[in-house]
Amino acid sequence: MHREIKCLLGLLTMVVLLVCAAPAMAADGDFRVIGYYTATSFDEPLERVQMEQYTHIMYGFLKPQTDGSILPVPRPELLEQMVKKAHENDVKVFAAVGGYSYENKPLAPTFAAMAASEESRSKFVQAIVDVVRTYDLDGVELDWEYPREETEESYEALVLELAEALHTMDKELSAAVAGATAADESATVSKMITPKALEALDFVEIMAYDLHATEHSPLWFARTSTQYWLKQLPKEKVVLGVPLYARPSWVQYRHLVAADPENAYKNFVEAGTVSKLESSYNGLPLLHDKAVYALKETGGIMFFDINEDVEGELSAVAMIGDLVREAESIEKTRFEKQVWVYLDNHPLTFTAEEGLGKPLIDENGRTLLPLRKVAEAIGVEVAYNQTERAITLTSDEQLVRLVVDSQEMQVGSAVQLLDCAPRILDGRTYVPARAVFESFGYQVQWNGYGRSVYLQKAA
Repeated sequence: MHREIKCLLGLLTMVVLLVCAAPAMAADGDFRVIGYYTATSFDEPLERVQMEQYTHIMYGFLKPQTDGSILPVPRPELLEQMVKKAHENDVKVFAAVGGYSYENKPLAPTFAAMAASEESRSKFVQAIVDVVRTYDLDGVELDWEYPREETEESYEALVLELAEALHTMDKELSAAVAGATAADESATVSKMITPKALEALDFVEIMAYDLHATEHSPLWFARTSTQYWLKQLPKEKVVLGVPLYARPSWVQYRHLVAADPENAYKNFVEAGTVSKLESSYNGLPLLHDKAVYALKETGGIMFFDINEDVEGELSAVAMIGDLVREAESIEKTRFEKQVWVYLDNHPLTFTAEEGLGKPLIDENGRTLLPLRKVAEAIGVEVAYNQTERAITLTSDEQLVRLVVDSQEMQVGSAVQLLDCAPRILDGRTYVPARAVFESFGYQVQWNGYGRSVYLQKAA
């Protein structure tokens, strides 16, 4: 009997160890990748939708009326095809209800009038339930832009009634919410949405874009918006939204790339090239930084609108899809220690097959880069004297000499003191990024939220 108990305890211990050792992000398996498909604005073939990249598609937009009715579903045959294809790929489809406007008139007054009456709310909820049943949808997204203090009670009532109806059907309810310019912002953002309403929602999608500034969707705005909503909700209910269009030009990402593929690696295009207006947008490096941040801090990422993406190697959706799969395939701590490098805004990749090492942060918080891969990428020759453990870096304009485990660096005839010494790890030489590459005329910037090193040739 005792022996059997010991065996059972041993077996249980092994199970616990296996569960604890499983990769944290893969074990979660519920990081949402959401794509808006605006059927009311685009006429794109369903074949362009990279269904394998998503967990959710938001099909928009259903338009509410003040009496609680809704306008006919846009392109119903397309929605049927969308649901069929999505479900074949284990992707959920939600109906997005609302949007900012209809026929160039803001929809917020329509929402307010409809939600103010119990009778019109009931009619609206029934209309939504009918659409969900008819098209075999998985949920609904409420896109009321934006509730105000005076609509706080009616917004809560609408959410609670809609959530109850949908949850009874085993369907979900999400809501699009405004971004926040500060983590402690209050009256202008979520104080119009009560704790009861937030609790009833399955998740929210932060519209961290359309900022009235030089940049309409900078990284800092994504961060402050996320931090704000994390004070209201658990991370698994917070989804960070990113745009695939520019402001103020409204040029789509795909059209920017079609004009010049290099635009995929920028965040700004001057007026006169693709539009009479300037184009501030999110290029691939910035979107990558946001996705890394979202993977660590939130429960998902959302694209508006997926019709604005390109196909092929410059696809923003595919790039982030690859990143999500990578994060879910390895241990969370390992993913969170990864460092990405951009050379003149282009990604510099480090693969295990190359065997040239990978960037890292050392125990003192210093960024170290594998020397040979980066040096050769900027046209610098590398020579190593094994006896002296000395490294000589040579370009047409500069000569730099370092010694492994020494903090002295010779640049031309001058000697500088490094804050950390070059070292050899797994047979590869690692050097401090900033000091070494600034010596060759590169500006070095560190983005802690995306864990990215940017090497930019100084003008």
